Amino acid sequence: MEEEINLTTAHLSDVLEKLQMSKSTGDLKSRNEKVAHLIKLHIQHMKRTVTMSRPRGQQRTRRRFRMLRSFFLRQLIEMQSKYLQMYAMLRLRQFQLNSTSQCTDEKSTEEVQQATKEYSTSEAVDQTAVNVPRQRQFFEHLMPSFSDKEFLSKLHVTRSTFQTLCRQLSSTLRSAEDLQPPPIVTANKCVALALYFLASGERISLIAEKFALPRARAIKCLKIFCNAVMSGLGKALRRLPQMKVDCENVAAGFQRESNMPAALMGVLGVCSIPIRASGYLLMEFLLDDRMLFRELQLGNGNRAATCSPLVPSFAVIPNTLTSLPKRQINERRIPAFVLAPGDQNYPMRPWLLQRYAEPEAPHEHDFNEVADHLYELSDSALHRFMSRWHFLSQPLDISFQTASCIIQAAAVLHNLLEELSEPHLPEWGNKVKVSQFRATHPMQTPPSEGYEDDSELVERAMDVRDFLARTISSTEI
Repeated sequence: MEEEINLTTAHLSDVLEKLQMSKSTGDLKSRNEKVAHLIKLHIQHMKRTVTMSRPRGQQRTRRRFRMLRSFFLRQLIEMQSKYLQMYAMLRLRQFQLNSTSQCTDEKSTEEVQQATKEYSTSEAVDQTAVNVPRQRQFFEHLMPSFSDKEFLSKLHVTRSTFQTLCRQLSSTLRSAEDLQPPPIVTANKCVALALYFLASGERISLIAEKFALPRARAIKCLKIFCNAVMSGLGKALRRLPQMKVDCENVAAGFQRESNMPAALMGVLGVCSIPIRASGYLLMEFLLDDRMLFRELQLGNGNRAATCSPLVPSFAVIPNTLTSLPKRQINERRIPAFVLAPGDQNYPMRPWLLQRYAEPEAPHEHDFNEVADHLYELSDSALHRFMSRWHFLSQPLDISFQTASCIIQAAAVLHNLLEELSEPHLPEWGNKVKVSQFRATHPMQTPPSEGYEDDSELVERAMDVRDFLARTISSTEI
């Protein structure tokens, strides 16, 4: 571009010089007009030259950047490939030496550790014998320095409750064989890792790095903790009320809360939890009058899954509801029942009632008003559960079996913490929306073999619902 500008300028100078030395008889005015016209043409030519040359220069610059970026990516991929090969070789060598460690002397062990130290990189946290700087160890050095408020915000339990859990589960965790291979995972560290995973919502790979453990080892710790919770504290996930006193308390609690006649044993809910590997997990839960989890059923929502789809609870005869004694309401005996959502293929049964789809009479609207209030309580309980345990806030990067185990343990812990009146901070639920967990696909309709006449059951259910609705209307204040 500079050469073109210089050439144009030289031509202009020559023309101006010739025009100045010209001996024509024209007056000075005409000569000045010619000079001005030449200068104008020169400026236009200069603009055109600059306009055409600049994009070409920019294109050459972009082309060089693309070439450099491609070269850098090739080098990066090559370095990563070499590192993975070296890492696999070191792991194999270390495994071979560890298997014969009883027959080797201390010098060989020191050589292996030195070789591992020389070739380790930032991903060395995946190795079995990982060494993390003291200032980066989360459990050993950061957690003890937390204030009570920081401890609660990180693990969503108070420090005293954490210590109580550690004491109650220590015997079970210490006997777990998967926690014994070096580096030994203590019972307290296992509990801290599990609670941090449940409360933080971070991916398991990041948590494994924070606790200086391989990802597979961190998942094993989670499974061991969940099994210990279910075996030691599983009674917190209480089954459907069966004892007379428990049934009385639950029915009376629902009646105080919603004016539902004292025959309601629980409210059913269904939600969908996404899993990266297998689509989503379908969770069906039964809540009592205190909005604690009584029943929990988990199924793989993926239609292509090998396991059978989730069948609605209490849909098949006989079940625990049909075995409960009938309740006396206004000189009439009606079966104990649960309230089911109307969009999940629940059959209409005397013990499994739903709201009116198209209410017309006043008592039908009254029943729906009570049912809607109970559904709102169910959504509030689910919001409280998911805001306490943020691991449900994003798709789980674990298998269906592992997710099922963790969710059951999380429900047990939730019940336990609710009964202990553990703090539940409002800001935990600021970003949790229950609507995003609503199950969009209905559950599988149960088979009809062995049933009574379906139409007769539906008529009996509608009769029970009408009786309850009229009772609600007659007792309204």
